[in-house]
Amino acid sequence: MKKVILLIVVFASFGLFRPTHSVAQLINLKTAPVATGDQFLVQPPVNTGMGGVSIALDDTLADALANPAKTGRLNTAQIFMNPTFYRITDGNGGAKTLSVGGLTAGDYWFGGLGIAIQDMDRASPGTNLLKDESSNNNYLWVQGGRRLGTQTSLGGRFFWAGLDAMGGVDLLYPRSQRIEQDGHMLDVRLGIDGKLNNGGHYEVLTLFARTDMTHTVSYGSPCMACQPTFAENSLTVVPESENSRKNKDKTNTWGLHLGYDRPFNESTWRWGSILTLNYKTHPKIPNYELMNIPRDPGNTWAFNIGLGTSTTADDGVTFGADVIFEPVWSNTWVEAQNDIMNTDETKVLVEKGEKTIENDFAFLNSVVKTGVGWRGRHALLEAGISAKTFRYELKQNDYVEDTFRKQREHWTEWNFSLSAGALFESVEITYTALITAGTGQPGTVSGSNVAEAGFSNMSAGAGDFIFAPDGDLALNNANVVTHQVSVTLPIR
Repeated sequence: MKKVILLIVVFASFGLFRPTHSVAQLINLKTAPVATGDQFLVQPPVNTGMGGVSIALDDTLADALANPAKTGRLNTAQIFMNPTFYRITDGNGGAKTLSVGGLTAGDYWFGGLGIAIQDMDRASPGTNLLKDESSNNNYLWVQGGRRLGTQTSLGGRFFWAGLDAMGGVDLLYPRSQRIEQDGHMLDVRLGIDGKLNNGGHYEVLTLFARTDMTHTVSYGSPCMACQPTFAENSLTVVPESENSRKNKDKTNTWGLHLGYDRPFNESTWRWGSILTLNYKTHPKIPNYELMNIPRDPGNTWAFNIGLGTSTTADDGVTFGADVIFEPVWSNTWVEAQNDIMNTDETKVLVEKGEKTIENDFAFLNSVVKTGVGWRGRHALLEAGISAKTFRYELKQNDYVEDTFRKQREHWTEWNFSLSAGALFESVEITYTALITAGTGQPGTVSGSNVAEAGFSNMSAGAGDFIFAPDGDLALNNANVVTHQVSVTLPIR
């Protein structure tokens, strides 16, 4: 363990990473500005009212849920309850969530447990059947760990979600009559948290996450299901059935997150940094109507590096800011199930097992967060804003048609937050309002699946939407409005 700590300190001294906190440990991918909502806001998020600022600003309860080793920082047990409601404008869905949980820490051992139930309303329901109007999701997490001395802790966490629906999926099948989703998400983490003699903190977190969903898409008539798909044994375009299609959505993520923060000289300021690596495999990408290449698998390398600062004055006013850059490289493709011949069958264009179409994505995303808060004896007020800009270039090679195309896209998603709370000796009650703008119902200008350059019929989602659009993106704007009440009971 001493060797691990020494290695972390050596890296920090060279400035390779320097700020902390369990932010952006899972880097989610988007190739279209889908309004997914706050489906996975099932636990107290980090400094929600202050725009999610976290690199150099602690949030003891939320940090412990993101990196289980930080549960060792607690000096008392805490029970929390979080009712959360969100709605996407223009009838694009919403959800109601109730989560309860608790964390406790002793002299050596610490742990926590929580559950959440969620009722999700589907976007633009087509019938009055209860199963078509809403879906039920259930979440469970358990964590524990041990202090390895006076300044170091080791912790692990298991998170499971049984899902009947994921936000945003409905709007990527705009011509469907009904969509049935079924699957799960898994997130396993092992973390180290430590304190240094200079007042600084460091963290190391490893994780594995899996998304495994099935979309059964039904259409009103055979002609509505005529979106082409490739047969399993050739590139012949065929419908999967007269009026339905079954799509798989599978992604595996391996991650490493490093963080460090410390006081700035003798002042009230702190500074810090993070470095995160995600490697993703995409065994199955759904055949969304917005894409032109069905069922392309792929893999992704995603990184982020961030800097942050914060300060707290004697009057209880806190300010914080984070800047994060996210370079991402993703490659998806289609493999030939048989030899692909030219039209007169005199020449093999692509041999069996080789790539027929290949997509190369290069992202350079960025995130800026800032917030201010005041905490008094009996009340708190917080306000914040964050902006994430997505930028990517798609290079697509068609080895059958011997064609090449390039596409560039960018957009910014804005999040505005405001919190107000009442503080008592035995309970803390906080209300937070969140508004997300810059997302909505995506479509493509040149695609055949778009009405009026956008879908006429979609958290920080945890799912990935990585697919090659079949033309320049268009957007019908939709905002996400979220209300969350947090009730925390310290048990001394």
